[in-house]
Amino acid sequence: MLALLVIAASPQRVDARITVRMLALPPRAIIDVTGARALMAVSRDGTIAATVIVNGYRTRPVVWNAANRARALTQSGSIVSFDRAGGLLLDAGRPLRANGTNLRAVDLSACEAFPHDSIGPVLAGELENGALIASMRSPAIVDLDDTSGQNAPVALYMRSGRCLNLGNGIAVGTAGMFAVGYTAFINNVPAPSNVVSSREQFTAMRWHERERQPLGSGVALAINAAGAAVGADVPTGRGTYDAVPHAKFWSAPGAVVELAPNAQASVAYAIDADNRIAGMLEESGRHYAFIWKNRTLMRLDDVVASPGWRFECAYAFTPTGGVVGIGTYRGRAAAYDLEGLTL
Repeated sequence: MLALLVIAASPQRVDARITVRMLALPPRAIIDVTGARALMAVSRDGTIAATVIVNGYRTRPVVWNAANRARALTQSGSIVSFDRAGGLLLDAGRPLRANGTNLRAVDLSACEAFPHDSIGPVLAGELENGALIASMRSPAIVDLDDTSGQNAPVALYMRSGRCLNLGNGIAVGTAGMFAVGYTAFINNVPAPSNVVSSREQFTAMRWHERERQPLGSGVALAINAAGAAVGADVPTGRGTYDAVPHAKFWSAPGAVVELAPNAQASVAYAIDADNRIAGMLEESGRHYAFIWKNRTLMRLDDVVASPGWRFECAYAFTPTGGVVGIGTYRGRAAAYDLEGLTL
């Protein structure tokens, strides 16, 4: 495993060509800086969506229009990703697809024959051939002493009315013909998806269409169309696991890179076609959005000359090479669309 030196604390060149567009949040809403998956997504035409937390507990999907106005969808739930046609896939207790203000259920009836102890498919995204990738997760309550693996989640491939089992695992994201995620194990047996245990070990997973390709230790959260993946060594998310995550990069040829080995904590949420990586790192109790490329890591706070802003997490890349994420502006939570970064 190749370890890299974090250079985030070093002085960086400030690029005056960078512009920052504020994405105003709905009243009493925030975006978590340490999501269990990317909490923001950008469509091919530049539409931006996010999962916000309102009043400290309720999750709502939000979409920003060209005038920077946030439109909270009426349906509670979380964003998944944009599909090839620009529709927004949602996890709202059941899979939904939003086109503008129109919400309709995603037909996953072909998957109803899967184990009855599952809570239903949770979407990961769409492949270039139109196939949907999802996971069947275990129920809210399971026998934690059961090491049979029968409650472990499985990844699913859905196309042309067929629902195919890709083996144990939780699929999280897609790009091109690849899906990505992880499998948890206890005593070498696939574990239920809701277990919180120091005994768990995690294997990052990549699926090339329907071919299963384990990447090694870790949890993969995002992938590009060439098959390069990013994530962390353990699952992320507020209050879910005692272990502290550290960002990882699995290149398409198979090398593994630790992105921020000197940080208290870190996680990578996005990777683009040029293998630029976006994410969050924590130092001295503060969160910093970072961009990584070619063994160079930069904190956005160090390279963006934009008074009043702090950039706490970078969640996704835009079609023009920018990055979107969450931070604060003059001390108040605000999402951002940052363009002009040349790294």
